[in-house]
Amino acid sequence: MSGTLSTRKTMDGQAGDLGSSWLAASDLTFSERYLAVVQRVTPADVQRVANKYLTPENRTLYALLPEGTTPKVSVTTETNSDGPIQKFELANGLRLLVKENHRLPFVEFRATFRGGVLAETVANNGITQLMAKTMIKGTHRRSAEDIAREIESVGGSLDTYGGNQSFGANAEVLSGDFSVGLDLLADVLLNASFPAEALEREQEVQIANIQSRKDDLLKSASVAMRRSLFGDATYGLDTLGTEETVSALTSAALKAHHQAFAVPNNCVLAIFGDVNTAEVKAAVEKTFGAWKKGGEFRDPTSVIGKPVSQRIEETRDKKQAVMVIGFPGTTLLSADRYALEMIQEACSDLGSRLFMRVREQMGLAYYVGAQHFPGMAPGYFAFYVGTMPEKVGLVEKELLREAELLCAEGLTEAELKRAKAKIIGQKKISRQDLGHLASATALDELYNLGFQHIDAEDALYEAVTLEQVKAAANKYLKPEAAVIAIVRPE
Repeated sequence: MSGTLSTRKTMDGQAGDLGSSWLAASDLTFSERYLAVVQRVTPADVQRVANKYLTPENRTLYALLPEGTTPKVSVTTETNSDGPIQKFELANGLRLLVKENHRLPFVEFRATFRGGVLAETVANNGITQLMAKTMIKGTHRRSAEDIAREIESVGGSLDTYGGNQSFGANAEVLSGDFSVGLDLLADVLLNASFPAEALEREQEVQIANIQSRKDDLLKSASVAMRRSLFGDATYGLDTLGTEETVSALTSAALKAHHQAFAVPNNCVLAIFGDVNTAEVKAAVEKTFGAWKKGGEFRDPTSVIGKPVSQRIEETRDKKQAVMVIGFPGTTLLSADRYALEMIQEACSDLGSRLFMRVREQMGLAYYVGAQHFPGMAPGYFAFYVGTMPEKVGLVEKELLREAELLCAEGLTEAELKRAKAKIIGQKKISRQDLGHLASATALDELYNLGFQHIDAEDALYEAVTLEQVKAAANKYLKPEAAVIAIVRPE
């Protein structure tokens, strides 16, 4: 039931549901009838059907094994009750965002905290991600198996994440299971025990991810660029950490990090979906009201990374070369971010100036594009390209030339118009998913943009002018500030 309803979260999913219903039963309301029948199914029905069909006579077994191991027409109308986002703040500093949306019987929980690499050092790099992944591997009340079994028994989901400047936990349940979802989320946030066995497994997974990423040339070059651009602070640190730092982390270190940053005055909790606002507020106050306030999170803008070198090269046992050219960027709170976003979009799609010239006309690249990363601390703007090893020098000149052209000429009116349409369109589509909307709104509130920022976002992009784009290019795409990272064959 949960899986069927999930397909209706977006306009695309709703269209697919209608099409599937018509193809399957020539009835646009077939999925509604299907769900109604599913709700009437009893355990006795399941057992009866299993006994009828899951028999040895009906069984077909197929296995692909290594050599030598082979054993012997209607119209429906839908109404939607979609309320505004409301903000509440508890006495302990926890900020609660609630949005009623009764179109589907789902509840989305998003708990976000400031942290990430901005709260790490060279010595404990990678701790945020390891802590986040281990949070759901056991609490003082539940084992990892208990947590998984309980959330899966209600057809829900629960996961955690650690990123560049935040970490958190996400949950989704049907509205009838609201109390189950809230209780599990609270248990993970408040009572994570970081058991030693689970920590060891997660360390192995994270180290394996660090090792396997070395085969991804673009990611390797991006990490090298960031390390050169920011040094041993802010975004010069990698979210995965290093094999050495991750291996050295202990349960005690994770607990201390959790106690320092998983505090209510560093948290935004968004609960969106088929809920009653007053009931949600009361439930959250009861569940989190006794959560003790912690220390204030340090201002990341006071810690500025310093460039280590302007050029770094690494080798891999590959036939391709990848180059990333990075420039010091701006913050999420800066008005310049919207103009830089336009430049990124205009340089990244299949019709972009980079793609058409560097790849199509000159045949110098397998892929080419740009990336803009604004952060709580100043981020970066980068060009990236995958090319033939012998073409690295020529590609470097072309990318720097494009940066100079952007400074001298900016974007054309057509490029700016297309970039605006694509960015605004993509954001509108992403907001159709209530979980994504909850995440985006919670992070905006967490990053001091305010939960209402999303309402003004489209207008901010639409207001960008050609003059602002040119000014941003001249301010940030300075050749003397560029850091060049190259990963090439051995």
